[in-house]
Amino acid sequence: MTLRGVGRLARKDQKQEPANDVAAAKPARRKRDAARDAHLGSALRSIYSQTVDEAVPAEFLDLLNKLD
Repeated sequence: MTLRGVGRLARKDQKQEPANDVAAAKPARRKRDAARDAHLGSALRSIYSQTVDEAVPAEFLDLLNKLD
């Protein structure tokens, strides 16, 4: 097991490549990742929108009114 960037022992095993090699990724992989990210972002926005549009349950409104 290699622990990168943690303590003296990790430095001995540390490779000379960046921890996040996104810049070195192949173009096809970047396109695939971008498409996946766009799909995921769209799904998250849809779920968020549905959640925001939900009505507040009456029980919660009663509790909030009791706080006033």
